[in-house]
Amino acid sequence: MSDTAAISQTTHLSALRGRIGWICQTIRALVIGFAIADFFAILDFWSDHGRVERHFQMVMKIDVSGASAAQYATAMASNMAVWVFVAVTCFCLWRVFSLYLRGSIFTAESALWLRRAGILGFVTVLVDVATRSAIILALAAHLPAQQSHHGFVRLDDLLYVIFTLMVIALAQIFKTAAEIAGEHAQFV
Repeated sequence: MSDTAAISQTTHLSALRGRIGWICQTIRALVIGFAIADFFAILDFWSDHGRVERHFQMVMKIDVSGASAAQYATAMASNMAVWVFVAVTCFCLWRVFSLYLRGSIFTAESALWLRRAGILGFVTVLVDVATRSAIILALAAHLPAQQSHHGFVRLDDLLYVIFTLMVIALAQIFKTAAEIAGEHAQFV
């Protein structure tokens, strides 16, 4: 690469960072902050059995006050399993925006990380919905069978599915753009 081309590339990268750097840094901080805050919110919620009892009474109309320590531990472990998916999804997003900061936007690598984030986000929504059932069954295991309950799907789950599918679609678009750019570069 000539000195002029290198200077031009450095100038373009600096201009790009000037336009998107702040948002990339913000998103990177937010995904890390979200994963940490979510972890502590889970610990906080499950540490207060009274709050858990009030929550399930209000939301599901079931009395889990007789649940054992083992039932609470099972429910919390199920919730923490979902958090692992959340944390890995956040890492993928952090990686995507780290690549963008380097100037690797329409590249196969950034498209791959974006696709991973979308797929993991989608799986996380499905795992979260399924885990709600597991949590309810764990906490209500001591109740008579006629009072058994199952999980529920919230309206915002549909929104999360839409967003994750949108991320997967964008990853495919970016991958295609990277392939086209690569083919174009071979001809130039």
